Amino acid sequence: MKNIEYSLINDGFCILPKIFSSKIIELAKEGLWDVIQGDYETGVPPENRFWNKGDDPKKIIKIDKPHLCNNNIRRLITNFDFGQYLGQILDARTIQIWHSQLIWKPPGGGEKGHAGWHCDKQYWPFWEPGKVFTAWIALSNVTENAGPVSYIVGSNHWDDISNLDFFDKNLIAQGRLLDKKHPNRTMVNANIERGQVIVHSSKVYHCSGANKSKRPRIGMVVHFCTDEALRKPVSGDLRNYLNQMDDETVCPTIYKC
Repeated sequence: MKNIEYSLINDGFCILPKIFSSKIIELAKEGLWDVIQGDYETGVPPENRFWNKGDDPKKIIKIDKPHLCNNNIRRLITNFDFGQYLGQILDARTIQIWHSQLIWKPPGGGEKGHAGWHCDKQYWPFWEPGKVFTAWIALSNVTENAGPVSYIVGSNHWDDISNLDFFDKNLIAQGRLLDKKHPNRTMVNANIERGQVIVHSSKVYHCSGANKSKRPRIGMVVHFCTDEALRKPVSGDLRNYLNQMDDETVCPTIYKC
């Protein structure tokens, strides 16, 4: 695997150079705003909405699978260069997207814009954690005061920590819990320019704080797997969730060699 700033294997994440052009970014950003407003170009709704028109405008906006709703969003996440980069840094034969998320963090929301400490694998019971990853595409410049994603370096090698959750806004209380478990941890804020990408392991702990800038912090989150990813049988409502992998309109393959 190519070593770009920080190591996906050792540190749990890596920061890639700018991949996307300004035109692609602007069109995708317009598409995300349309989806937020409930305007679905394709006529297909997103998988889930955690924010709707009329909700608190200062709260973090999270919508699942917006690429189903808008062609410019789909073009963003299926971009050829993006797929090539992921395939090469992971030395994979295929890269397939199985989920996406719109994350729009308005300015001035304070704690409402927090995303609590978590690792992605705790929400993915149907995957073995080894060969599933997340790519975070910046559609705005992510400065120190915009609430960047914070990573704990090397936490992808930790044992699981209970009581940490994306939806928990109390970062101070979560920090106290982490102090007890790992007092000497090292954290990195991923301050990146629009068009850049962060790739992280499903096992690394990360969070983000308040957006104290004057503009929204806009990100497109892409969850993907390689050809070596292993599924786990689960029961209940999620037992058939990965059946969608057979549908390229929902879960596109963006790299194949």
